[in-house]
Amino acid sequence: MDNMLKFMLSQYEGLPVSQSTLHRWLKHWIYNQEARQIDNSFSAKFPWKEMSLPQSYFLQRKLCIDGQFFLTEPRFLGGDINHPFVDIVASSAAVNDFVLQTISKEWVELKPKHIRQLTPGKRADMGVVDQLVYAAPLNHDPKYCDDSLTLAPAVRQDFDWCRQAVIEVYKHSWSTTPALVGSLFPIDEADLLDHIIKGNAYLINLMSNRVGLIVCEERELSFLNGIFILEEIILPAFRGSSLASRAQRLLQNHLYQLFGKDCLIAGTIIPENYPSIRTAEKAGRACVLKYEFLTSYGF
Repeated sequence: MDNMLKFMLSQYEGLPVSQSTLHRWLKHWIYNQEARQIDNSFSAKFPWKEMSLPQSYFLQRKLCIDGQFFLTEPRFLGGDINHPFVDIVASSAAVNDFVLQTISKEWVELKPKHIRQLTPGKRADMGVVDQLVYAAPLNHDPKYCDDSLTLAPAVRQDFDWCRQAVIEVYKHSWSTTPALVGSLFPIDEADLLDHIIKGNAYLINLMSNRVGLIVCEERELSFLNGIFILEEIILPAFRGSSLASRAQRLLQNHLYQLFGKDCLIAGTIIPENYPSIRTAEKAGRACVLKYEFLTSYGF
């Protein structure tokens, strides 16, 4: 673990958290991931029967390549067994062409189409970017004020309005930005109701008008911990006034009161979703991490 921990601390030192927090997160992450090399409950979650492979095949594997360690696991894009890939979940060195070729050979029966890694957001792209992670520490100095916009916790009686609003917004987004069709999907209705019940959903109100919805949840993404924005919509009729970024800043005020300044507010964005990228940046978040799909070419 020590070699991987040392390398990953240097790899992600630019994250907007203290070094002690980053050390704690990474140490916990690597320990849990290494345990999956022998965790049968982990491998049991994979479609080993459907792929005619032994269940043990899907245990994580720690590979030693040129004296460096790479902890790898099988994954499926969107849960589709026809689109397998391999995740590098921890390592003691950067990847190169030989590393990618060796990992591909190790997982040859899986027939992975790509190998994925998590890199710092400002690093030059090495492959095809899958997701961007935008984050910022909760900051109460100065407190954001808005005279016309407010947030109100959604309740169960608001579910139908929220559901219809999500449908309307996504139909509009798909029609105006065709590049998002097939890659940008709305929150699942069952998940939406669950988040409303748990108090994770907030209505966005402009004066007396209900104009949108924002959903967030405390969770982990890889080793990163924070409050993640899972969904945010603004009705098409009310776009053009930066309501989405203003609502995110109001949300940060609220979350600061609950969690304090040592917490991150974050969210994942696909690279083609330029409106969400602009919203995140206007709200004070920056691209801190990115998932990249790599092949064994170009190094």
